[in-house]
Amino acid sequence: MRFAETGFNLEVDLSTGNVERVETDPRLTELHLGGLGTNARILWDRVPPETDPFSPDNLLIFAAGLLAGTPAPGANRTIVSTFSPQTKFMAYSMMGGFFAPELKHAGYDKVIIRGQSAKLVYLWIHNDQVELRDASHLHGKGANETADLIRQELGES
Repeated sequence: MRFAETGFNLEVDLSTGNVERVETDPRLTELHLGGLGTNARILWDRVPPETDPFSPDNLLIFAAGLLAGTPAPGANRTIVSTFSPQTKFMAYSMMGGFFAPELKHAGYDKVIIRGQSAKLVYLWIHNDQVELRDASHLHGKGANETADLIRQELGES
């Protein structure tokens, strides 16, 4: 781990189905501290300002906070960033929970999603194994039912 970073992002292109582990530039964190700062910089660099928020060219970024996954108390924040369809500006939300520490323990600082899938899929991450899996059987299900069905599918119920 590079200080509090893993040094790798997970890049997911839904249009092609390509999932790639990409090494990050350590200067990005030096210049733009934390998940929100680095997310803003990635959006600035990779999404042109005229991009429609619903376009496959927009990014959806899930980032673990800098101290997530470390022994620091309360360091479990996940930052989700994109361009908002309501304002056409960058929007972000933060949440606590296990996602950020689990992402770091799997070896990633961010999940950067782009493109548009032709079918319903979900992203499965288990340490070094990452897959886009068919989710057509989950169409129309609520959040709790979907979570239960995925747990059953993975044998984790």
